[in-house]
Order: sequence, then C-alpha cells, then structure tokens
Amino acid sequence: MAQRNHFPSDIATVLLAVSSLVNLMNGLKSEEITMEEFLRRHELDSKSILVSVKIPNWDRIMSISLGTKMKLLFETYRVAPRPLGNALPYLNATLMAKISRCASSNGMVVGDCRFAFGAYGTKHAIRATKVEEFLTGKVPSVDVLYEAVKLLRSIVVLDDDTSYLAYRSSLAAGFLFEFFSHLVEGNAESPNGYVNGYSTLMSPARHLDHGKVSTLLTSGKQEVELNKQYHPVGEPIAKSGAVIQASGEVVYVDDIPSPTNCLHGAFIFSTKPLARVKGIELKPKSVADGVNAVISFKDILGENLGIKTGFGPEPLFADDFTRCTGQYIALLVADTQKHADMAADLAVVDYDMENLEPPIYL
Repeated sequence: MAQRNHFPSDIATVLLAVSSLVNLMNGLKSEEITMEEFLRRHELDSKSILVSVKIPNWDRIMSISLGTKMKLLFETYRVAPRPLGNALPYLNATLMAKISRCASSNGMVVGDCRFAFGAYGTKHAIRATKVEEFLTGKVPSVDVLYEAVKLLRSIVVLDDDTSYLAYRSSLAAGFLFEFFSHLVEGNAESPNGYVNGYSTLMSPARHLDHGKVSTLLTSGKQEVELNKQYHPVGEPIAKSGAVIQASGEVVYVDDIPSPTNCLHGAFIFSTKPLARVKGIELKPKSVADGVNAVISFKDILGENLGIKTGFGPEPLFADDFTRCTGQYIALLVADTQKHADMAADLAVVDYDMENLEPPIYL
C-alpha cells in the first residue's frame, strides 16, 4: 500500500529506517533490494510477488554487546488527529543512532545513524541522508542540533496543497530535537544565545548564579485557571456510559441473538432523482437464497406516511414516482441479513423517464 497507493504507512517508515531488504520474485527471477529502492520504484506488475521483508540484526551489524560502551538508540514518533485511534498521521518518523563515549570530552559521539520521515505530503517515506552524514562523528550540542534542524527543514519539504504545512514541518524538527536532547551537554549554547526557546545571554538568572549557564530544558509545565463564574459549565466530566463501553460490557443491537424464525430486511433504494417506477425484478438466484417477500407502497393498508416535518409529510416508500436519489422504493425480506442485503443489491428497478418535466426550472 505504501509503494503502490502512496499510503502514509507507519510500518514502512520503520522498515526504511532499519535498512530492511525486500525480496521480490518475477517469474523465475529473484531479486533483493533495499526498502528505499522499493519505495522509489514504480508499482509492481501482476507478474511480480513480494516474497519477504528482512530486517537486519543491528546489534550484530554495529558490534554492540552488553560489555561494550556503545549503545543503539531507537525511537519511533507519530502525531495524528486522534492519537489513540486509527487516524492517518500528520507526520511519522523513525530515528536510530549508534552512540559511544567521546575520548576528548564528557559527551557522547554519534556514530552510524538512520533517520526516516513520512506522511507529510510526499508519495512515500524518505531517508534524511544529509542530516545523517552531518551528525555522524559529532558530539550533540545545541549549535550542532540547531544546524541539523535547519538542514532537516530543507529536506522535509511539503507540497503546497498539504494541510497544516507549518505544523507538520515543525514536527520533524521537534522529533529530531527530542531524540538527541538528553545527550546535549549542559554547558552548551547556541550561537544566538537561545536554548529551548529562551535567552541565556540576557537572562538575569545567569549573572546571579555565579556565572553558571542555564542547562537545556527537557520538560515544562503550564497551569490554566478556569473561570468559576459559569461553573459547572466547562468542567470536564466523564462520558455517560464510558465505563461500561470501555469494559466491553455494553450490549449493542448486533450483539443480541436473533429470535427463532426471525426475518431480516434490506431496503431497495432509488438510483434516479425523478422517474416512474414501473416494477422491481429480482434475479432468480436471489429468490432462491431465502427471499420471502418484497414490500412496497402497494402493500401498505393505510397511508403511505414515513414522517411529518415542518415542510409537510414524506412518504415511507416511493409511490408511482421517485422524488430523490436514495429514496426507499421497497423493503426486501429474507431469512438472514446477508441474504437480504445481497438480494437488495441484485434487485433491478424498471424506471420510465419519458415525458417528465424537470422539477426545477432555471
């Protein structure tokens, strides 16, 4: 889906960052390519098969073991309109880096690293190779991250028609900053004197604390005082029924077993906005699959009334004429819901549209 339909896949971004290998087979020919090559290719034809995706063992590749001073950092990031739901992300990222202790300072040196970003308006996820090359061999500091973020912004470029342009762009920079922020040395400063959004050069606290420079902020807190004038309006409250729904104890209609000899119905809808209904024909196969009856306005003993509104009464079923696309024409009744739905989809309505005046004159 990520390669063929440009789906903003989270797993594709992860596979790209860990340098996965894709096994393809076309006829008797087998081919192994990187995930990056696979995503850039044209979609697979009908003769090609994706056989497997192989994820390398990075601990073995980077020679990382329990006894070494080398570590492998790995984080995935994702921001979406509904973080706990199935909403497509505004931006996703997978960041991986090998770090080791620097011999000339107390910091950590960045070794081999992989940064992948996706779901920001492009066809597929990409590797930020220029940022990887820039950070390799460097000790993370504020000015190094500052330059890395500037470089990343030039790589993660969004199309003009992408929604939330500035927000998505800021997410990419934020992910990179968060990934390395705990490695930044406490005495580091950016060239313009700003650390995490505030000035250390102009801060009075710097001069009052015997020359110590404020360290890099890693957390923050904001308090919002609510207006009590209209209490309890605006007060957060638990949703009615949330506990029983979240626990799975609530009973929905589809959870209730059907009684013995129960019949099920499915509506046959009009596909014409204004037409005469001459008749309804069922395919022979659908009649054999448990269809019991087809109920239309002719079978109503009283008034064909569906609802009364301020604009006047509306019929339950279309009578001799349909009044809109999607209007109920008939109700098909069968022994199961599946048979009713299938038969309703296969029903053929005979329309007549000759000598009908248009409903609206322009």
